Amino acid sequence: MSTILQAFLILVPLYLVVKYVYRRFFSPLTKFPGPAFAACTKLYEAYHVLYKNDWLVNLEALHQQYGPVVRIGPHELHFNDHEFCLTHHKRADLAKCTSYYGLLNTLLGGLSSPHSHVERKSIIQPLFSGGTLSRFSATTLNSHLDSLHDRFLDIAGPGAKGYSSIVKPVNATHFLWAFTNDVMVSYLLDEDMGYLRDPDLTKVHDSLRAFSAIELATVLRTMPIARQAFDIFPSLRTFSPLGWLDALVMEHLGPLMKNQKDPEGHHEKDRGSVLARLFNQLGNDQQIVTQESAQALFIGNESLLSNLTFLLHNMMQNPECIQKLRAELDTLDVGTYGHRIWRDPRVVRLPYLDALCRESTRLSSPGWHRQPRMAPEPIEYRGTVIPPKTSMSFTLHMLEHDANLYPEPNSFKPDRWLGNSDEAQKARASSVTFGTGTRTCLGQFIARQVLRKTLACLVYNFNFSFAPEGEDEEAAQKAGEFKYLTTYPRKGYEGFLHVRLTPRFQNVC
Repeated sequence: MSTILQAFLILVPLYLVVKYVYRRFFSPLTKFPGPAFAACTKLYEAYHVLYKNDWLVNLEALHQQYGPVVRIGPHELHFNDHEFCLTHHKRADLAKCTSYYGLLNTLLGGLSSPHSHVERKSIIQPLFSGGTLSRFSATTLNSHLDSLHDRFLDIAGPGAKGYSSIVKPVNATHFLWAFTNDVMVSYLLDEDMGYLRDPDLTKVHDSLRAFSAIELATVLRTMPIARQAFDIFPSLRTFSPLGWLDALVMEHLGPLMKNQKDPEGHHEKDRGSVLARLFNQLGNDQQIVTQESAQALFIGNESLLSNLTFLLHNMMQNPECIQKLRAELDTLDVGTYGHRIWRDPRVVRLPYLDALCRESTRLSSPGWHRQPRMAPEPIEYRGTVIPPKTSMSFTLHMLEHDANLYPEPNSFKPDRWLGNSDEAQKARASSVTFGTGTRTCLGQFIARQVLRKTLACLVYNFNFSFAPEGEDEEAAQKAGEFKYLTTYPRKGYEGFLHVRLTPRFQNVC
């Protein structure tokens, strides 16, 4: 055995022992409670995400055992003190933790530097709000809702006026998935892919939906070797959940990079699409534009599907909410728009519809996503000093289900958002569904338009019920019937929302 190999076999284990002993017993974070395994290595998180599949349940148990702050990693503290989280995370000088956001460190969602983030956001934000979104909502989004309505109408059973027939269950997940993809792709790439018009929506879902994204992200942030492999071999991204989206964006970037002319003789760079404007404004950086666009499509598709699923689920569980919403929709000028109530521009400003969407979005806050931030200077927390550049995080789901902020947090109570009561004002001020401070999600503006218009479209035109009907809810939950109430599922763990639906109106075309 060579001397170099012998030295390697001695020094590497010695290094690991010293590192783990330091982290466990001598790190400045040893004064904060938490599992010994978590203090030594980020593989603690990998174990609970990849093997046990109980990360949120485990996190809640840790706080019950240790209190409001728990050490969940060698350099990370997790907080369940939501007053501290709401105050601290709104600071504009906080940096994102590169170890958590991994491969996103060159994108808006992962830029560590607050200055760089603000600079990039000022370029991108106008593309996801304002006039760009208003024009899209009043034209293209309405067209996609026309298609969604017509597809549901094609497969719905007869209306209730004098008809009696057996209505077959519909897999609403496949319809909504095709719809969200059409919406997001047309917004970013200015092309209607027609996924919702495909006769085989099951095939569309199975071929386009990206699975196990959370598991991959966990591997990348808890196993440095895996992340380094992606850095060294960028082509590995082709096999990631974003691979097909990268390819789709690149297909549309090709003409932009060559500045080709469209059939009408206009240069592609001069087109008004979000992709073209993003390409021009980010300095024609192909990689950045591709990954920013793919990320927006990926997050937009999955989060919209999740939110729409939660909305339908909660509306069917609370039929009184359906009646109140229909009464509110009836106050609009239905004589002008008929059953296409979503085309009325006032629909997105209806207070009860807004409250329904806010409450469902709160309940659908993902349990896997936390927001770690680092301060440039020491932070004092309850008399204990936290060293600078320590990762301090909170989990969206836990904050949005805090009984102190939202009484009866697991109940669907849209009225909590209405009016100017103390409870309503507190709910609005405490909401972190779309992030905090300067790091709020740009997709919130699209989400608000899509959720409100889509819910109005479906509730106004169709009667929905769970399929199979009459099944005990608690038994269904234990059997996994409601596992569709998740975001970014693993392959094989995805759930499907099966419903029965009948049209409310006859002779609709």
